[in-house]
Amino acid sequence: MQASAERGHVGPELLAYVKRLERNYFDWRAVHLHLSGLKAHNRRDYQLRVAASEFDRLLRQFNSELFQLGNGDIVYLWHGGAFTDVDAVVLRLRYLFSDDPLANPTAPEPGPELSVEGTEHRADPGKFCSWFELEREYDAFCFRIEELLEQLEKEPGQSPAQTEVPLDPAKLAGLETSLASMDLSGLTRQQSICAVLPQTGPQALFSEIYVAVRDLGASVLPGVDLTADPWLFQHLAESLDRRLLTCLGRHELAVPEGAISVNLRLATLLSPEFLKFDHDFRRQVTSPVIIELQLIDIFAELGAYLFIREFVRDRGYLVCIDGLHYLHLPLIDRKRLGADLVKVIWTPDLLDGLNEARRADLKAAIKRAGLDRVILCRCDSTEAIRWGQSFGIRLFQGHYVDSRLRAARPPAIAAARQAMRAAPGRK
Repeated sequence: MQASAERGHVGPELLAYVKRLERNYFDWRAVHLHLSGLKAHNRRDYQLRVAASEFDRLLRQFNSELFQLGNGDIVYLWHGGAFTDVDAVVLRLRYLFSDDPLANPTAPEPGPELSVEGTEHRADPGKFCSWFELEREYDAFCFRIEELLEQLEKEPGQSPAQTEVPLDPAKLAGLETSLASMDLSGLTRQQSICAVLPQTGPQALFSEIYVAVRDLGASVLPGVDLTADPWLFQHLAESLDRRLLTCLGRHELAVPEGAISVNLRLATLLSPEFLKFDHDFRRQVTSPVIIELQLIDIFAELGAYLFIREFVRDRGYLVCIDGLHYLHLPLIDRKRLGADLVKVIWTPDLLDGLNEARRADLKAAIKRAGLDRVILCRCDSTEAIRWGQSFGIRLFQGHYVDSRLRAARPPAIAAARQAMRAAPGRK
């Protein structure tokens, strides 16, 4: 089983896969999610990646394949299993995008009509998705896929031609070989997580240390999109984790004073590199170290997470759940998951994308998680801070927070930096 996610490049692969099924399409089924019909603020890259990741468990459970097209549409085909197995995923996606007219059956909008008359499964009044039973509807499904791909080729901006080529296994192998001896000092970044209260300046609590993946690609593999294939990128991310831990353990990187956080994959926490980091770095510092784990990884391997959570907490680490969309927060119980912090992603559509009922649910969820336990990240404007404060959030991260933190430096430090810049002989 393999998920094909080279968006914009999967059209020929999808068509070839469907054609191969012509030889034996008994008990094969398919669902087409019309995510291209979502509003623009619901169709960002990270949201589409989250949507595709919802099928990860099914890809392991069934003989199946996932394709995500250049416009964001998802086509999932599987053998055996009931429609209800996949319908559970579709219902979760409906909830994820429930503020969009496309996913709300009570307020449907016109969209691409790809459903086939006579399909055994229920009709979808919002045109959020279309269901197919290939044993009876193979020809119609094949025709609709051809029609869809032809339409994509004609639409501006949907051509398969891209400015970057996706990462492939050969390039990944070469990159990982280079990583073993690579100096990461020029590729690591630090970003503070700050307490920001009304009428006060930001107070830095800890700093996240991470590798700038885009800069890594530009310096080592220019013209290659390292994140195009989520499976290969996951493998690369684990290699980056291990290399970052090695560099930290050897004190090869400048580390800010105070607490730090690192964003790691679950598998990394059971690696020899983590154990050595724990011995060489963690036990030599008195400040807390926070381990950030992605929500997607946690629910993909919940049993592994529960074990690893105890493993790291016994060693004195704190745990932060990262990568939450605001719709996830009411569904996540921070205390039951044994996490110390949760990190919610800010998006500008939050300014006017919530009705009163959803605002009340979100405010209750933030209070339940703990006003000092929720971090609003990717805050790039004063509106993000004001929005978060209106919900009681006190912890923030983002470029705007960084700029306020720099502006709030003590005058003595600012004067010293100015004197150094003006020193004779300094270029």
